[in-house]
Amino acid sequence: MCGIAGVFALRADLKPMHKSVVEKLNGWQQHRGPDGEGLWSSDDDAVVFGHRRLAIIDTGFSGAQPMSDVSGRWKITYNGEIYNYRSLRAELERLGCRFRTNSDTEVLIAVVAQWGADGLKRVRGMFAFALYDALQRELWLARDPNGIKPLYVSYADGLVWFASQARALADCAPVDTRREAAALTGFYLWGHVPEPFSWWKDIVMLPPGSVQRIRVGRPLAAPQIFYSIPEAYVAEPPRPIVHSELREVMLSSVRHHLVADIPVGIFLSAGIDSNVIAALAAEVGAKLQTVTLAFDEYKGTPNDEAPLAEAAAKILGSEHATVRIGRDDFEESLDHFLRHMDQPSLDGLNTYLVSRAASSQGLKVALSGLGGDELFGGYPSFRQVPLLEILGQTIPAPRKLGAFIRPIIHSVMPRSVSPKISGLLQYSESIGSAYFLRRAVYIAEELDDLLDASWIEEGLDKLATVKSLMQSIEPIRKQHGSRHAQTSALESCWYMRNQLLHDADWAGMAHGVEIRVPYVDTAVLDHLAPALNSRIPPSKADLAACAVKLPPEMLKRRKTGFVTPVREWTARESGPSDRGLRGWADAVHRYYRTNTPSSLPLAMPLAVGAMS
Repeated sequence: MCGIAGVFALRADLKPMHKSVVEKLNGWQQHRGPDGEGLWSSDDDAVVFGHRRLAIIDTGFSGAQPMSDVSGRWKITYNGEIYNYRSLRAELERLGCRFRTNSDTEVLIAVVAQWGADGLKRVRGMFAFALYDALQRELWLARDPNGIKPLYVSYADGLVWFASQARALADCAPVDTRREAAALTGFYLWGHVPEPFSWWKDIVMLPPGSVQRIRVGRPLAAPQIFYSIPEAYVAEPPRPIVHSELREVMLSSVRHHLVADIPVGIFLSAGIDSNVIAALAAEVGAKLQTVTLAFDEYKGTPNDEAPLAEAAAKILGSEHATVRIGRDDFEESLDHFLRHMDQPSLDGLNTYLVSRAASSQGLKVALSGLGGDELFGGYPSFRQVPLLEILGQTIPAPRKLGAFIRPIIHSVMPRSVSPKISGLLQYSESIGSAYFLRRAVYIAEELDDLLDASWIEEGLDKLATVKSLMQSIEPIRKQHGSRHAQTSALESCWYMRNQLLHDADWAGMAHGVEIRVPYVDTAVLDHLAPALNSRIPPSKADLAACAVKLPPEMLKRRKTGFVTPVREWTARESGPSDRGLRGWADAVHRYYRTNTPSSLPLAMPLAVGAMS
């Protein structure tokens, strides 16, 4: 896990010579890689690479980046981990490849040099990288299939700028930093900025599972997809999965995600997902070091993660630490938290705080249970979204009928009731619209009270929200895939990718902690996809059965999620406009509007008003 940055000239007569800017990008991303810094430029000054290093594999000088291969043809700056690099290396050595380091970075170069973009399908891990081919004078930009690692790009004035964080480019590179309407609107709809947009107009995210090859003197090539998550759901005929197969799939994933030359810890909650990971890690012989985050406000309530997590840690024989925090800790860390938030998000605080706790225990790597709900149907959406679509199919023209009666219902509905209730019919026309209603912070009809009309019109037009949702699951619908599979794909490609994974990246990196996600693995998805699309998809009970040691109380515990008392910490006056995290959305937006971290008060008033 690291921070990468750089610039590439699209024309031979345009020499960037922007080493000072890339140095500044390196400095901005120092928290992503406190163990080292690297800077490289090509002989013809067509490309400059920067790198900040968090040393996890081949931790000595030989693993430093930017790195070249033995031939000197290829140069890379890379963020991520390749968990199967040893087996890939052995195969490449049989083909005649030579290596001079013990790093996964050098193996990644050889994978592309030997097999091209198709070689990335063989890679098991998380990655975002820039690779320069000096022979062809070509830049490769690539990102892993699940979008675990970010790669932001800006195409400006004949130059291609890139970095691990959008905010780094906005602060350091000569790019257009006017606010993007789709990002602003998307934030209020979803609680995050949806890909490919960023908060800044000239900065976009490279698509997940894609490679963009850019050659000097050639027209700018579009990114090409090498792996599609939705298509993986229908790559094989549906079939249930047997217990022994599921258990082996998860054992393999945990084993791979433990690959490192330094200790690997585990974020341990009271939930099944993280405890299965811990139990399987113990089973494969890992020395367990677990960390639980607990809150003073939740002590003695069902939301308190500590008692069950501590019971599980005792059963597993883990070296365990429970770190408790309260409101004072939150207020003291709020400025640092917002400074490191890469783009506006309503989530991330939990990951930020548990990463800080892990760092305080000396950890630089931790496994997370993120992604388990998306695979094993852990969210209410797996029940609610299909039911809402079925409702819509039983009513003629539900959207038109809903648009007609919504204002009537809304006018008589108590202010304390969710505004989504009046939109049930209007958003039951398709599984995409039903999913949006389930996940939305605000629905489109509410934005008039929040944003100027010009922002709303442009933002909604660019987002094309329901259309985009439906297009993302079109491969599954085309093959008549199950509603469960469609919901799983929507959760994975929208909520998980745009919010959970984005936040895990910047929030972990704020403390120099690499977060690994064994459930978010293409090898796992490839094995589970036929079952996810079957009539008997795997459940949390099936997952729990993979672990031989779990406290019985854990299996009976009502799902609460890994929550924080952020609303209690930030609310000053409760009112209808502050339902859920809507007041927190106001505060985060206001911070980004001013973009002056030092001016944001630690005790924030949370009244929602019209914004531009």
